[in-house]
Amino acid sequence: MTRAAQAEVNRRLRAEKLSRLLLDNFTSGDWYFTLTLAEVMDAAALQEAFAQFKRRVRAIYRKAGVPARYISVLENLSGGGRPHGHILLPALGKAELERIKALWPHGNVEVKLYGGHVRDAERLADYFTKEKIAARSGRIQPSRNLIRTEPKRSRVSRSEVFKREIAAPKGYRLLKDLSYSTFTAEGYPLVIAFFERMPEVRGYG
Repeated sequence: MTRAAQAEVNRRLRAEKLSRLLLDNFTSGDWYFTLTLAEVMDAAALQEAFAQFKRRVRAIYRKAGVPARYISVLENLSGGGRPHGHILLPALGKAELERIKALWPHGNVEVKLYGGHVRDAERLADYFTKEKIAARSGRIQPSRNLIRTEPKRSRVSRSEVFKREIAAPKGYRLLKDLSYSTFTAEGYPLVIAFFERMPEVRGYG
């Protein structure tokens, strides 16, 4: 395997692990913040300001009685582009949102609602693990209290090892636009399939 191929395999593994963290800990309507800088700040000063911001955020969540689970990252600490930070947090009330926004006096605070679905987790994880992000940014910073569910593994027979047609397990549907056929670095055929749990249908009466 070439060095470039190994690097891509490693990146995909990081993205897969990060997407699982996103799915385990965040849901539709959670807050995705982007923090910008109004004036130039060096990398060390930005890292300290970002750490202080997160300490104050944790205090707000502690007062609200909600665990402050987050995934954060600083971008463009070196190289081109303006430095800025991102942090994904569980949604609270409007008052808490305004208090969190006021904790960052160094520039603008943009808030978007996180989609919370498999596609959203996959896209965000893929974005944060791209080489151009990782090379010029700080490491992804997850909070220590994140739920970390280990993937389930099962043994399959030789005849089940590779099938181009994938059947979704009961209660799930196949996400065709995210699933694809490819090859491993060693040249073996491979199908990457993503499934989403279907909402339960409850009867009335």
